[in-house]
Amino acid sequence: MHVPKPDQTGSLVIAEPPTPFVAPRFETEDGEGGSLEKEIILIEASAAAGKSTLASQLSATLKIPVLDLARVPVAAGSLHALLADLETADKSDPMAAFHEGRLPIIVDALDEGRLLSNETGIEQFLGSSAELLQSDRRVTSKPKLVMLGRFESIELARQQFERAAPEVKHVTANVEFYDKEGARQLIHAYARAAARPGSHYLNHPDLAEDFITTFFDAIEAALGLSAGELWDDGRGKVFAGYAPLLAAVGSILAVIDDFDNVARNLRANRGHEAWGVVEAVLYEILCREQDKLRDRLSDQCESAVPNSVYDIEEQLTLLAQYIQSKPLEGAGRVRLSASDMGKYRAMVQTYLPHHPFLRRHEFGDAVLGANAVSRAVYHGGTISRDRLISLSRQWRQSGPTRGRSR
Repeated sequence: MHVPKPDQTGSLVIAEPPTPFVAPRFETEDGEGGSLEKEIILIEASAAAGKSTLASQLSATLKIPVLDLARVPVAAGSLHALLADLETADKSDPMAAFHEGRLPIIVDALDEGRLLSNETGIEQFLGSSAELLQSDRRVTSKPKLVMLGRFESIELARQQFERAAPEVKHVTANVEFYDKEGARQLIHAYARAAARPGSHYLNHPDLAEDFITTFFDAIEAALGLSAGELWDDGRGKVFAGYAPLLAAVGSILAVIDDFDNVARNLRANRGHEAWGVVEAVLYEILCREQDKLRDRLSDQCESAVPNSVYDIEEQLTLLAQYIQSKPLEGAGRVRLSASDMGKYRAMVQTYLPHHPFLRRHEFGDAVLGANAVSRAVYHGGTISRDRLISLSRQWRQSGPTRGRSR
């Protein structure tokens, strides 16, 4: 048990266990049962797939420190300095414990860290951490660093490690969307956490199960899938197995007092209300992304940051501009001083490529793309013919197989 010294702020901490928690599915480069006996474990997941929740669970369960890069700025040598600031009751050397694999460090929020510490700081942190690992090769088959991030940030980490320390082995584990059983477990976990004693949910568990089935059927219908295709189709798994959506369903389930009536509405509207839940989740993600950037910007600006900064309309406009490789000018609604506007635009340039709606300079999903493009156009933005064709192709490629017309 290594803990911060009394006079330190505690950048490395043992997290509190998250509640509720349902373990996600993992798949490594070697398959679902692949080996994790490497010095570096890179955990890749989509936005809002529960990376920070997973980091907290690992830290709380295994009693190992977690470094939250969304809160702690880092640069060259930061890992060495943070380890040196730990101590134990028996005064053992934390650096030796780290190199022996007895003190693995969880590094969370790699994406947010690129905003807080900027690209140079993160690259220096990754490079110097790799060099620290390479400096002691006595133990090479135990995890020493566990890093969590989205695809682009994990790819950056992988490149930095391979460049700075080619001898240090790493493995990538992908956090998959929840499957049918895991999705139900997560819904129930959130429902139990929110339900009051005597609630309809607690008193009628069979009706609650039937409602969840009806909800997933509505999502299936809304996506245009045939009966029984939801958990086998790529788009189906993205939506039906998406943690924020499942959390929202669980919270709603806890307060419904007439499952039959709501289920009838879902069936009657052929998924219309289910789409409303999906849309609400998408907008919740946009609001969360705004809060992250606004908090960072507020710390650096001389004057108050207006509500229009990176709000829903602004993000959707910026996303439409980004996928077309246009200048990221936004919707022209943000009013800041010249100095503060420069800081804002710099943050947008850094943060937008890692937006949860994006993956490799494209929309991560046809539905996300359609939502962003339609809202941007509605508010006066434009979209090129080529990008509309690309989005249409994305829809076709993700849609169910249909027979050719004669």
